[in-house]
Amino acid sequence: MTSEAVSPETPLAAPDTFDVSVVIPVYGGEQTIGPLVEGLAEVFEAEGERWEVILVCDRPRDDSWTVARGLAERFETVSAVRLLRNFGQHPATLLGIRRARGRTIMTMDEDLQHDPKDVPAVLAGSRDRGAIAYGTFEEPRHGLWRNVTSKLAKAFLARYVGPGIANHATAFRAFPAELREAFATYRGERVAIDVLLSWSGAPIQTVPCRHAPRAAGESGYTFRKLVGYLADLLVGYSIAPLRLASSLGLLTVAIALGVALWVVVAFVVFGRQVPGFAFTAVSIAVFAGVQLLALGVIGEYLGRLYFDHLGRPQYLVAEVVEEAGQSVDRGTVSTSNDDHSP
Repeated sequence: MTSEAVSPETPLAAPDTFDVSVVIPVYGGEQTIGPLVEGLAEVFEAEGERWEVILVCDRPRDDSWTVARGLAERFETVSAVRLLRNFGQHPATLLGIRRARGRTIMTMDEDLQHDPKDVPAVLAGSRDRGAIAYGTFEEPRHGLWRNVTSKLAKAFLARYVGPGIANHATAFRAFPAELREAFATYRGERVAIDVLLSWSGAPIQTVPCRHAPRAAGESGYTFRKLVGYLADLLVGYSIAPLRLASSLGLLTVAIALGVALWVVVAFVVFGRQVPGFAFTAVSIAVFAGVQLLALGVIGEYLGRLYFDHLGRPQYLVAEVVEEAGQSVDRGTVSTSNDDHSP
C-alpha cells in the first residue's frame, strides 16, 4: 500500500504513453466496472488504440475497491486509485485527469449507462477539431430529481460558460490532454469539470449516443448532493448572486422612495394619513427579507473564501495500484489550494 501526503504541487502526467486515457470515478460499481473495463478493452483492441483506464475509487459504498484492484492486477494498462474518504465525483474525476498519460482523455460513468461501443465515435468527435466532445442522449435514464437538477445545472452553466457546453454537458466526454493546462493551477476545494474545461475555449462537439438503463445498484447522487452541486455552480464560479443581491437592494430603495412619496402626497394633498400597522409590518418584512438575503449571499462567498484559505485538499490518495498489481507512487496525485502553489 502506498499512502501519499498532501502537496501543493500536482504535476500533470506527460500525454505521450497512450492514445487514450479513460477516467472512471467509482462509488458503487462493484457489479459494473468489470464488464465496463472488459468492454473498453475489447473496443480499443479492435480499433488498434493504445489505451489505459484509471479507476478512481471515491471511498466506495460497496466492494468496488477489491474489484478495481483485481482489474489492475489483470490488465497491465489499468490502474486503481483509492481515496482516503469520499470527495465526490468531480474531484475524483479531476484526479484521474491529472494522472492520465493519453493524448486524448475520456471520462465515463461506472454504471454501464455509457456504452463502450460509443467510445470510438466520441473519440473521433474530439480528435476531429481538437474539441471537447460530449456523448449526448435524447432520453436520459435518470430518476426524477436527477433529471430536474440536471436541467437546472445546465441552466446555470449556460449563464456562466455559454450554451455550447451547458446544453450538451454530460459525464461522457473526451478532450485533448493539452486542455488540462487551462486548469493546471486550479486549487479550489469545489470542482466542476465542465466549468474548468470551458476555460480552455476549445470548440464543442456533440455525438448522439444511447443512454442505457443502469445495469446495477442505485445512483450515489442523493437529493442533498444534487442541491449541493447546484449551489457550487451558482456561487462557486460567478458573482451573479452578488449582483442579484445588489439589484434587489436597489429595487427596495426605489420601493421605499415610492412609498415615502405616497405618504407625503396622501397627507399634504388629500389630508389623510396612511393606515399604520399593516402597512408598517409589510414594509419591514419586505426590507428585512431583502437585507437578510443579501447578507446570506455575502456570507456564502465569505465562507467559501475562508475554507479556500484553510487549504483543504481537493482529494487525498490512500493507495495506487498499477502495472500488473504493483502498489507504486507515480508522482504526487493529491493537491490542495495552497497559496504557494504554482
